[in-house]
Amino acid sequence: MNNTSSESSSSRLDDLLAAVESEVKENKPKPQNQVTPPQQVKRPSKQRYTQPSSNFLGELKSEFEEKQREEEKRRQEQLKEQQRQEQLRLKEQQRQEQLRQQRRRKALESKAKEWLKNLNPNSEEGLWFEEFSYSYESKLEAAIDYLEALRETRSI
Repeated sequence: MNNTSSESSSSRLDDLLAAVESEVKENKPKPQNQVTPPQQVKRPSKQRYTQPSSNFLGELKSEFEEKQREEEKRRQEQLKEQQRQEQLRLKEQQRQEQLRQQRRRKALESKAKEWLKNLNPNSEEGLWFEEFSYSYESKLEAAIDYLEALRETRSI
């Protein structure tokens, strides 16, 4: 009994060994101690290592450029707004100056009318003014200019 069991296990081992040998003959693997020529050794390319960092750097660069574009756009919009505000301020300043000139003009007209009312046409000043006013459209315009000139010379 011992003999048959060892024969059957031996037979199984022989079968297994034969199967492995036939697989080895079919595949014929290279011996492990054989050296591969240097030109056939495949090394990872530098691109493979730099590519992830290149992608990362590229993404950082594009994000930075996008932020710069947004910042520039914001600055341009801010500049436009400042220019618009400055134009509004100048327009308001001009409007205020116009109103001031109109008030001044009305005050001068009022003074000129009063002055003309009190002017004696036969006096020396009245005769002089008559000659002076010939070059004006109206005596009122002449009186306004005359009173304005008097005021300017007195303030000097």
